[in-house]
Amino acid sequence: MFNDYMHSVFRKNGPTHAIVEPSGGDTKTIYTIEPENIKTMLHTNFSDYHRSRNMPNALDPVMGQGVFTSNGEAWAHSRRLVKAQFSTQRVRNVAKLEPYVQNVFKEVGNVGKDGWTEPLEVLLTFNRFTLDSATEFMFGTSAESHQVAMREKEMFIAKKKKRGLRAKYQLVMTDFGTAFDIALDYVALRLKLGRLWFLADGFWFRIACYKVKSYADNYIREAVAHAGEAAKRAQKKEKEAAARDVDSEAVDLDDRRYGLISELVGSYPDKVALRNQVMQLLVAGRDTTAATLTWSFILLEAHPTEFNRLRSNIIEHFGTESNPSRPVTFENLKSCVYLQWVISEVVRLYPTGPLNARKAFVNTVLPVGGGVDGKSPVAVKAGTTVAYNTYLLHRREELWGEGSWDFKPERWEGRKTGWEYIPFHGGPQTCLGQQHAMTEMAYVLTRMLQRYDRISSSTRTTNFENGVRTILVPKHTVRFQFHSRNEKAHGENIE
Repeated sequence: MFNDYMHSVFRKNGPTHAIVEPSGGDTKTIYTIEPENIKTMLHTNFSDYHRSRNMPNALDPVMGQGVFTSNGEAWAHSRRLVKAQFSTQRVRNVAKLEPYVQNVFKEVGNVGKDGWTEPLEVLLTFNRFTLDSATEFMFGTSAESHQVAMREKEMFIAKKKKRGLRAKYQLVMTDFGTAFDIALDYVALRLKLGRLWFLADGFWFRIACYKVKSYADNYIREAVAHAGEAAKRAQKKEKEAAARDVDSEAVDLDDRRYGLISELVGSYPDKVALRNQVMQLLVAGRDTTAATLTWSFILLEAHPTEFNRLRSNIIEHFGTESNPSRPVTFENLKSCVYLQWVISEVVRLYPTGPLNARKAFVNTVLPVGGGVDGKSPVAVKAGTTVAYNTYLLHRREELWGEGSWDFKPERWEGRKTGWEYIPFHGGPQTCLGQQHAMTEMAYVLTRMLQRYDRISSSTRTTNFENGVRTILVPKHTVRFQFHSRNEKAHGENIE
């Protein structure tokens, strides 16, 4: 596995080392897992570093230029506009997640006489959950990928045959989730190819990109029309109020029907630019949360003591699904301390972005890594790539203590972190959706453990092997079974 290889490289060459061109002797790439170096790149000397052009080129057919692919003033402008939309009020509204959790329960299925469900590919299920919740957040309407998946399952059971090319084409053109998956599979390959990104292309990639962008464009047109109508209503109301010589009441231009795009419409006269921003946020919000939820269950299944402690804390805090003691709200999730420790530990061990890099825009300096003892500054020539490995940074024993590779949620008791912990990056480019993602994960874990009292995985021996898509995911299929004595899990009261 790549991270195992990188671990051996860092052990051999130190926490900051360089790869030098054999011919000219110039430094090609500097690798680091030093918190001070990462802080310098992402915060102290942020303007000295830019994103590489390889990533924007690889992503362009799907999401164009936006907050995650631009540099300089273009990035700053995008960041300002998008940041305002991730309000606390949006994050607090966890009730919107419940219909999609119910979809997860439907995919998990009813338990049998022994109390266990049939095996389920959890990453696919969580991908559909996050896609449906993210599309509602962005567009005001869900992609309904769960419903499409269930219809597909019924069709294949009925026909008992594999999908042909014609059926695949029809599915791509009618189901946003399928097109989205195909597009991201190609993007992952393009990112792996680096400067040869253009080699990963083809009919299915272009068809998938067309479907994904068309889907977004339809909602943007509706949001633009809605915004115009809402502005006219507001003007009319203000005129009526002025005629009566009274204050007009505030008009909510976003009735939430059109999601985040309704708030961005006025800031983006260019609707292609608006679509690019929304698509970048959608990609970030969908895959990362689904992967982290999957890693959460992998770790909890492998550590039954921690699973039981987490479930006990959730039951103590919220009660069971059939006998709740308090509502699952944003505030109550934040106050469930052990739940927060578990999530923090999961993203420490399995950050969705395990390896990141920046390219020096000017001649600059890293504070440590040079000299015989590795404590002197390092000169960084303009054009040099500096890569930082978050996966290994989060596992350094000198930073995290003995057992740094182990799953220990209790390590978070009283712990305050600095630049040794950057699952959501840091500095000006800290992830905008950090609180949203943490809240979504907490909600799903709580609702799942309110219903299920045990979990088991038939793929346990391969669950921890790393794979890389656009983010860090399990390399192989991950299957889980869930156990419950709850009558709802037996199929009662489920619509």
